[in-house]
Amino acid sequence: MSSQIMRRPAVGLILALAAFLLFAVLQSAFAEAAGPPRPETWVDGELFAGVVTPATFDPANGNFDELYNCGGDFGGFKDGKPLISESKPGDQDYNGGRWHLNLPINDTVCADKYSGADRVSDLDPDDFVSTDVYFECPLLPRRGK
Repeated sequence: MSSQIMRRPAVGLILALAAFLLFAVLQSAFAEAAGPPRPETWVDGELFAGVVTPATFDPANGNFDELYNCGGDFGGFKDGKPLISESKPGDQDYNGGRWHLNLPINDTVCADKYSGADRVSDLDPDDFVSTDVYFECPLLPRRGK
C-alpha cells in the first residue's frame, strides 16, 4: 500500500513538470514566430527595417557607421521613426550594419527640431552625444513604404 502512495505523488510531479516544459516550448515558439525586433531607420530619405542581433563589438576591431536615436521618450524623427543612419546597404561606405549609437543631449531636442528629419544632413551633431554602445544590426529596405 505504501508503494502506491509513493507512486501517485511521483506521477503528479512528472505531469506538472511535463506541463511546465510544454508551456516553455510553446512560449519559445511564439517568441520565435514574432522574430527579433525590427526598428525602423531613415537613411537618405529611405526607410529601412533593422534586424536586431545580440551582437556587440569592440570599435577598435573594425569600421562602423553612426546611428542617431530620437525614439522612445524623445519623440522620433519623421513619421515617429526612432533612428537615422549615415549609411545604408548599397553605399560604398556602408559597414554591414555595424553601428555606433548617438543619443540626443536632452529630452526636448528631438521634438523641437527633428520631427521631420529623415537623413543625417538634417541633424546638428552638437545636439547628440556619443555613447559607448557599438552593436550589429543589418538593414533591410522597406520598398513601397
